[in-house]
Amino acid sequence: MGLGIFSIFIVPVLAVVILTIFLDKKSKVGYGKKLIISILFLLPFNYDIIITNILGTYYCKIAPPHPKTKIEKKVEYPISIYWEDNVYPGFSQQDRELMIINYLDGVHLKTMALNGDDGKIYLYHLDKPILKSFKAKYSTKEWYTKGIEEYKKIVLQTQKIYTKQTMPKTNYTVTFNEVKLPSFARKFLYSDETKVIENSTNNMIAYNRRIMHFFYNIFPDFELGDRYYDPYPVCGYRFYRGFDEKVFPELKYMYGGEVMNKKSLNEVLYNRYIKKGEK
Repeated sequence: MGLGIFSIFIVPVLAVVILTIFLDKKSKVGYGKKLIISILFLLPFNYDIIITNILGTYYCKIAPPHPKTKIEKKVEYPISIYWEDNVYPGFSQQDRELMIINYLDGVHLKTMALNGDDGKIYLYHLDKPILKSFKAKYSTKEWYTKGIEEYKKIVLQTQKIYTKQTMPKTNYTVTFNEVKLPSFARKFLYSDETKVIENSTNNMIAYNRRIMHFFYNIFPDFELGDRYYDPYPVCGYRFYRGFDEKVFPELKYMYGGEVMNKKSLNEVLYNRYIKKGEK
């Protein structure tokens, strides 16, 4: 956080200095008054930087939990996991297919349960590793076009639908929730949290609390647009979905990509809170 904050602070400070020097040459007003005039003139453009970093320091250094990212236990063979995403919220059909392609290998993970965007729980099962045999049937190019589709269709045939009350118990649960900050802080920061729970003991074995800041007035989102927050966190691990891989190190993307024409969480939140004005 240090170098980034330093560079952000140095820009408005330099602007104040430059404006003060300019006024010094153009006006006979005392230096102190020129400095005050410069600060007041530039305040509408950089007040958010000051407030954001004060709030960021509080939520990162003072407010619990400490540390913001912690992994007490890594699991190579989780076998069964239930993912509950309450921020998007839920996994759409496309999201569920991507999770199957990326994680369900029939060795380290045999059962996957996902909360759908329709409120239902979708469960998929693969009790043997068929991935290698599938890849052997196709060239590298064909695997990413035909092979993945065939693999996905076989796993989708195992789909079962439950409610949260009737779903089978899994070994681990991964939850993803927005952390609702106070109304004033939410004007400058966004926060969410991933938790990994070992269901046999009900212990939380890992968590990641992200604190993200919005784009500053003097540094708007020119690059892409329609993003709710700056992608680089004030604190916490940057990638909320990639945090899973740190806890379950053998569950690495088999497909090689998380999204295919899918809106990022950043875009989803922008539409929700900026365009639609939800609170």
